Amino acid sequence: MARVQDEFTKPTSTVIGNGFTIHAAKFTCSESESMRIDGTVIGDIDIEGLLNISETGRVDGHINAGSARVAGRIFGNVQCRNAIHLAATADVTGDVLTSVLVVDEGAVFTGRCQTHVSADEK
Repeated sequence: MARVQDEFTKPTSTVIGNGFTIHAAKFTCSESESMRIDGTVIGDIDIEGLLNISETGRVDGHINAGSARVAGRIFGNVQCRNAIHLAATADVTGDVLTSVLVVDEGAVFTGRCQTHVSADEK
């Protein structure tokens, strides 16, 4: 039986590889696109789709995403219209605004969290 792909298992369209450091004023990505960060991004990210920050990934900047899965580090505020999942290896320093926050045991979160109802749930 084929496994149904959810938002977190769809193929990634953009990858910032491990060992790369990108200094950018702002990254933007359309709704149908997703991004995985294995390296370092210094700057803000605005993505309508899924942002996946792997264990080796780091973002120094603010994030505005449809959804996010974080296993690496974030130094900045995060706003997700749908859900954000902090894996056990995540280390987030900043405030989070989302409709759903999932925190695995072992994750580090330093900041405030505010939840809201997403546009899809209204």
